[in-house]
Amino acid sequence: MVKSYGVSDITTSKSVTEHTLFMIGSTSKAFTAAAISLLVDDNIKFPNIHWNTPVHGIIPTDFVLNDSWATSQMTIIDILSHRSGFPRHDRVWLANITLQEAVQSIRHLPLTASPRTEFQYSNLMYSVAAHIIETVTNQSFQSFLRDNIWLPQDMTETYLYLSDAKDAHQDISQGYFEDLNGKVISSDQVSIDILRGAGNILSSVSDYAKWISTLLNCGPPLSPGTYGMLFGAQFVAERNPTEPFQTPTLYGLGWQIQVYKGETIISHGGSQIGYGASVVLLPERNFGLVILGNNMNGTSAAADILAYHIIDEELKIPLEQRADAAMNTTHLSKHLLSEIYPKLPSPPLSNPLDLSAFEGYYTHPAYPDLRISTDCISNSKAYEVLNRTTPDLCILHTRPNDYSKDMEWGLFHVYGTYWLQIVLWSGGLSAARIEFSIGSDGLVSRLGIEIEPAMAQKGEKIWWTHISP
Repeated sequence: MVKSYGVSDITTSKSVTEHTLFMIGSTSKAFTAAAISLLVDDNIKFPNIHWNTPVHGIIPTDFVLNDSWATSQMTIIDILSHRSGFPRHDRVWLANITLQEAVQSIRHLPLTASPRTEFQYSNLMYSVAAHIIETVTNQSFQSFLRDNIWLPQDMTETYLYLSDAKDAHQDISQGYFEDLNGKVISSDQVSIDILRGAGNILSSVSDYAKWISTLLNCGPPLSPGTYGMLFGAQFVAERNPTEPFQTPTLYGLGWQIQVYKGETIISHGGSQIGYGASVVLLPERNFGLVILGNNMNGTSAAADILAYHIIDEELKIPLEQRADAAMNTTHLSKHLLSEIYPKLPSPPLSNPLDLSAFEGYYTHPAYPDLRISTDCISNSKAYEVLNRTTPDLCILHTRPNDYSKDMEWGLFHVYGTYWLQIVLWSGGLSAARIEFSIGSDGLVSRLGIEIEPAMAQKGEKIWWTHISP
């Protein structure tokens, strides 16, 4: 059964249908893991590729970590089950680079755990998987998925590239988010090619129903043994049960596994600017559902509520025993400054340099190059938690892509060489500590940002070098 609600474009009031395409975000990872399984199963063309094959042995020039043991030992299962020790480092995506360049940049990024010791969700590792497929098959990731997974299931409304879907004259929904004033803003269907493997796929609920049916019946084009790998527990994502589940959360290959009301739940969510998605399977009941929507935060929140309402109906759970779902928020705390800097000196140390001394270009071998300026946009809503309208400094990308071109990075001096960063991106706000280093010559030498969450928990920063005024 397929149901569609609402409009795909608020300017034209065009209705959503079962054939309307949405970006499906991280639910794309299931296709990537399935694609890798086809290489593993093909012992004629790819006899040296197995689940436990080290990735460096497949793409030795491109896949190098900053730890030699991890480089030599990291396997396909490790990168697909998020147990690599490599955290998100998602802002690497904001540079205007190729997928191969993104994979090569990993050597310049720190691991934050020993391999196979912690669950750390990593989009970049799924892009490594896509790069493996393109390298060993000499095919684009798009054509490999189309020829080997989508067309065998008659999935003719699924694409990797937005441009291909447009060329095919498909009905593509606009994506939306709310700005800080509550106004609904179009994301202009923003999409970047280097997200392939981790996200970027567009599909319709009509096509996704075919995919769900294949998965529930453990059918071709995947082999029977593959399903045990995809849906089997490869690592523990959450050691303690979280409401409303009764067991720890496990992760397979592109899927998470939980138990709800005694039923095994295999699922994955997805977010991409302007879009949200949720896929849930109850294999013991041969029951599954997919929810696709054109508002990232709204769909992500509503999908859990809707999905578990439908599941509760299927399981015939009494109303008083049903789970409550929480809505997410992107607002900053009114106590932001004291929370980020809980031990502020009183009185605070003054800024040792004029603001102009911090201006110029900053470079990093993996993260996007940045430019700091005193010519900043005034945005009272973004900075109202600080009772400010304009930041002291702002950061600009020197080579922005479609994801980063509209980001606003405001910097506020706190004390001494320590600053606070507030980022406005697609209607959402985030904040982080910043530090500048001053050399023996009295000039700014480096910029450090707690930009990677797993590193920020340890008070560690990514450092850019100041290369020119």
